[in-house]
Amino acid sequence: PDNTTQTQLTWTSSDEKIATVDENGAVKGVAAGTCTISVSAKNDPSVSADVDVAVRHLEEKDGCTYVDGILIVNKTYSLPESYDPAGLTDETQTALDKMIEDAYAAGLNLYDASDYRSYSDQISVYQEYCARDGWEQADTYSAQTGMVIDFNDINSDFDDTAEAQWLAENCANYGFIVRFPEGKEPITGYKYESWHVRYVGVETAKEIMSRGICLEEYLGVDSEYKNTWPEDPCNPESGVSEQ
Repeated sequence: PDNTTQTQLTWTSSDEKIATVDENGAVKGVAAGTCTISVSAKNDPSVSADVDVAVRHLEEKDGCTYVDGILIVNKTYSLPESYDPAGLTDETQTALDKMIEDAYAAGLNLYDASDYRSYSDQISVYQEYCARDGWEQADTYSAQTGMVIDFNDINSDFDDTAEAQWLAENCANYGFIVRFPEGKEPITGYKYESWHVRYVGVETAKEIMSRGICLEEYLGVDSEYKNTWPEDPCNPESGVSEQ
């Protein structure tokens, strides 16, 4: 503020191999990792603050985008037509089987209603949504990598069930996250889907779910179309993202 008495500041990084900070507080990432950026008043070091910073490593490989080794698929980062794991990955399937088994032991009927869809299948599904609900609505829920599962009803009827509550409370223990959490629609670009989970590994899933954030927030990426709309918004490229 204009009336501050602390105009001279000292900025430091706890690890300049991860990130540096200049005299104006501008932070620059150097390598993937975490560090702490600190600021204090030169004439009164007791006036200070610390901010934890995570630097992510983003790379493209075979047309796919990975952040710290995690495949990201949304409106910003799409999958190429050549991407085809031909079903759920082995790691995802093993975790899914265990989760369904434990849910059943708890007296719940949790079942895999839909999982991997090929590029061509996803195009067909998206176009069906467009024809039924229009492209603006289709773009909020048409999304499916080989690491994503839709459970039970695949609609909002699932939201208030015991299975949905158990899934939200326990999926991270098996390496899954609720991919499109409630209240995160402006960030993910998709409507809340209690039945839609994505496998990211146990450690990552527990951190994401415990912090109440979405995958985009965790990885520090956005989810929005970068190009202007084509003449036909329901063209195949518009809605192909993740399953």
